[in-house]
Amino acid sequence: MREKAKELGYMVFHNARVLRTQKTFTIGIIVPDIRNPFFLDFLHGVERILFPRKYKILLSMSDENVEKEKQYLRWMVEHGTDGILLSPAFDENGSGNLNFLRKFKVMGMPVVLYDRLYEESPKEFDSITIDNFDAVLSIVKHLKDRGHRRVGMILAGRRIYTMKKRLEGYLEGCRSYELECREILDINNIFDQKEHEKICDYLKGNMTAVIATSHFVTNEVYKCAKRRGIEIPEDLSVVGFDDMDENELFDPPVTVIRQPVSLMGKAAATLILDRIDGDDSPTQSVVFKAELVERKSVKHIR
Repeated sequence: MREKAKELGYMVFHNARVLRTQKTFTIGIIVPDIRNPFFLDFLHGVERILFPRKYKILLSMSDENVEKEKQYLRWMVEHGTDGILLSPAFDENGSGNLNFLRKFKVMGMPVVLYDRLYEESPKEFDSITIDNFDAVLSIVKHLKDRGHRRVGMILAGRRIYTMKKRLEGYLEGCRSYELECREILDINNIFDQKEHEKICDYLKGNMTAVIATSHFVTNEVYKCAKRRGIEIPEDLSVVGFDDMDENELFDPPVTVIRQPVSLMGKAAATLILDRIDGDDSPTQSVVFKAELVERKSVKHIR
């Protein structure tokens, strides 16, 4: 009978399946900004795990807005999702929806945080991140080994946990390698023309290298350098984050931190499915290492 139903194009009625299995076979995923290639690569890894298990994705975008994120979380609960993958949003004070998420634990709803954590309680929920501190420390050492002493940094939102850790890595690197820390530029909305002008003005500062802490920031640095007649790497060396295909098309190709984003997605999906299947082991914090990919955007100062 089942084989005949397949031949006729029969599809399982959603509600009937839920009644039989007590599952909706749906995972809710909230991303801060779908325009960011990082999150697209993460979703690619997630889908590779979920599809063979016949799980669907309910995707939402918070726009870095805490209240919008909270509403999406409510809707996901109402929809009956079996678990949620979340990269948390934070307001101007660095606060997020931690207290709201604690209610999910009481309900028995599995939640896995990815890319970002809640600084006040980093191990309360399962999480998948990279070692952002160590990643930036490796950048600073790379620049120091090539003769740079005055290194700047452009942050893509100081309030975000990920950026806080990158800032800590930068400050520790400057201390450990005895470099001159430049004033930090903090950009909250990379798509704002005023923020673009801030980056352009910042590049005129007294430094030989700058660390761009996101793919979008790297793009803006290259645009500003071209507008202001700054030659990379002759006048200014640049190291960015996230290894996208277009990085090799930059002129010159940009040295970056490569994050194992797809692997992070696979790990997050595997962890959430384990929780849905009843794994009640202690909270897991999976931390991946990133690697520096050297190209031609850093000058060797002799």
